[in-house]
Amino acid sequence: MKFLALLRGINVGGKNIISKEELRQLFEDLGFESVRTYIQSGNILFKSVEKSSKKLAMSIEEKLSKRFSYDARAVVLSSNQYKTAVESAPKGWGKNDQQKHNALFLLGDNTPKKISKELPLQKPGIETIALGKNVIFWSVSKKSLTKTSYMKLASLPVYQEVTIRNHNTVFKLLQLFDEI
Repeated sequence: MKFLALLRGINVGGKNIISKEELRQLFEDLGFESVRTYIQSGNILFKSVEKSSKKLAMSIEEKLSKRFSYDARAVVLSSNQYKTAVESAPKGWGKNDQQKHNALFLLGDNTPKKISKELPLQKPGIETIALGKNVIFWSVSKKSLTKTSYMKLASLPVYQEVTIRNHNTVFKLLQLFDEI
């Protein structure tokens, strides 16, 4: 089966620096096939005979933590799970160039409903939050970015329970599934 691992907290702010080559090698060492990385922020597509996303996430987190000496966190989604998540985006998500569009993928056993209760309230007229299938879509006005609640997210405990990708990455990863 085809899978995508979304790693949290690597190559951000000079912390947990791991090259794409090191990631690819680690995933191959785990026995995965057709391993492909996309940009330097922890997006790895691969094939596995294991069918459980949860088991794969646990295995990946354990191996990453051991090899690179950090508390690794990962979301693993099958190609069908990922496609369903992306298709659950609100109509027009990622299409308005006046907005910044992000997808918050949930770590562990979190649900969109549970995580949304811990997010700061969005400011009407400049940002919107929509709950999708195991993902939260957050769009904010670029011109009012500094006034948004989204800017507070990194300072909140809930930030540790998500890994975030912008709309360009979300759509590109969907396309890359067809190439592995």
